[in-house]
Amino acid sequence: MTSSGYTSDDRGRINRFAVEPKQAVKTEPVFGFNKNAERYSGRLAMIGFVGILLFELATHLTFVQIVTGV
Repeated sequence: MTSSGYTSDDRGRINRFAVEPKQAVKTEPVFGFNKNAERYSGRLAMIGFVGILLFELATHLTFVQIVTGV
């Protein structure tokens, strides 16, 4: 039971701790910025970075040389 923001037990004694409000559950949006989108973009960036490093090792050219065609 609650009495003016405080809880009481079955004997009627008032507890000194305030009643915690019920928390609303927020659902994440399916599209847009959410945790899964951030994970996927980070993983794709890591795959791209490793791919560029492997390509540089295979061709003995730097990234700048690959992009500029020098």
